[in-house]
Amino acid sequence: MKAQFSSSRIAAVAACVPRQSVELGQFKDVWGDSEVAQIVANTGITHIRQAAEGVTTADLCCAAARAIFADQEVDPQSIDGIVFVSQTPDYVMPATSAVLQHRLGLDRRVVAFDINYGCSGYIYGLLQADMLIQSGMCQSVLVLAGDTTTHFVNPRDRALRMLFGDGGSATLVVRGENQHSYAVRTDGSGAKSLIVPAGGTRQKRDGNTCIARAAEDGNFRSDENLFMDGIAVLFMALRDAPEAIGEALALAQWERENVTFYGLHQANRFMIEYLARKMKTPPEITPFACENIGNTGPASIPVMLANDQARSRNSGRYEKSVLCGFGVGFSVAAVTLPLDTTRILDLVELD
Repeated sequence: MKAQFSSSRIAAVAACVPRQSVELGQFKDVWGDSEVAQIVANTGITHIRQAAEGVTTADLCCAAARAIFADQEVDPQSIDGIVFVSQTPDYVMPATSAVLQHRLGLDRRVVAFDINYGCSGYIYGLLQADMLIQSGMCQSVLVLAGDTTTHFVNPRDRALRMLFGDGGSATLVVRGENQHSYAVRTDGSGAKSLIVPAGGTRQKRDGNTCIARAAEDGNFRSDENLFMDGIAVLFMALRDAPEAIGEALALAQWERENVTFYGLHQANRFMIEYLARKMKTPPEITPFACENIGNTGPASIPVMLANDQARSRNSGRYEKSVLCGFGVGFSVAAVTLPLDTTRILDLVELD
């Protein structure tokens, strides 16, 4: 699917992570020096941010939204759309977007959506915001995207325990005249390669689903824990992400050599560098900037933007930006858009 919009602009982006930082070096006593060192070397992740018990994705997104409200002097009553993108909602029901409408003091006439997506979800949220604005239904949409994935990772799963962190974000999309060009792909044949099997109506939780067992790879997890086939996800990303980006660029009529910034889902350094080599993009405009945070799913692109050390040194860095998320579903979503006039706030931390 491809779509182009020209009725909006990204006014501001904020990201929030838990203050609690877990250094991966502390796991040497559990899994050994060489194992931990190899994972750190491959992923580029040295620390993950972990939400405290009782802290939810909605809490992190709420803090990010309030940072935008304060920085931009935004009246919450002026927001007429809210999109919450997450796989870790507060409740099975009601929708977390409805809960956040009340928490943030938005008008009751606001339209509210929950989107159940992970690593591609930030782009899906922007797409939904663009559709709401171009339709004339909304003037100002708040996209809240994030996950607290650590709640689903088994502590004895060494690969995922040292990969996923928690984070939330807020993006204010308002009426404007910028051009946003999207390309989206979905391949449900990969659904079981990145999944929490139990907890829905297909497989309900019971006394057996919570029992962790040793897997073939030596990790322990239960059916209520996150499972990821990393190789399958990597192959999907290498196949579909460059093609989706190419489709978005063609729709925008942008030449690759004129792109000033690639904001890719921050899965890990290895995947970012591999994709950059495949697409022949310069490493300086294809950053990995989450080494001290981890993979935060749908929040990873906003977190990366907040953590991007080069943004304060280069005023034209985001003039022609390409953002791309890929992962659970399988799903891939890419967008071309200008971010040079977008206010990107420094990273917010929540106790």
